[in-house]
Amino acid sequence: MSVMRIKNIFRIELWLFVLICLMVFSAVGQGEELAPDSEYLQKIALGKDILKKNLFQETNFFVPQDEKVVAWFRFSYDSTEKFVLRWEWITPQGTLYHRGELEMEAGSYTNYRTWYWIKIKEGYASKLPGEWKIRVYLNDIFLGERNFFMVGSL
Repeated sequence: MSVMRIKNIFRIELWLFVLICLMVFSAVGQGEELAPDSEYLQKIALGKDILKKNLFQETNFFVPQDEKVVAWFRFSYDSTEKFVLRWEWITPQGTLYHRGELEMEAGSYTNYRTWYWIKIKEGYASKLPGEWKIRVYLNDIFLGERNFFMVGSL
């Protein structure tokens, strides 16, 4: 066997090991994450898509071939005026990657579900492997955050 072939096999084995470790770690963190100090947030989760207003393929582990990362959350809030929901996507380097906002009408929201996503496949996010964060705010009230992992190209 050539040296180049041995290096390629070793590289594949190493990536498979990293992938398996991340999948195991991802499965451990799959439980429902509540915002312990938030009276408004019931659940925040990540997945690969939305199906009938619910998160589809819930995970916190993504690869460059995935279409997108979806941040989904459920909250309750009573407001007499318009308010803003905000998602902040933070890169592994700790910088703001993207901020999304949704202006909501005044009203009583009980167990309201909403989501926001960023593109991965063929996007810049696919080139930033590591541990990311998604932070969710209601006006200027921090509701919670969730970590997720982006694996580099194999």
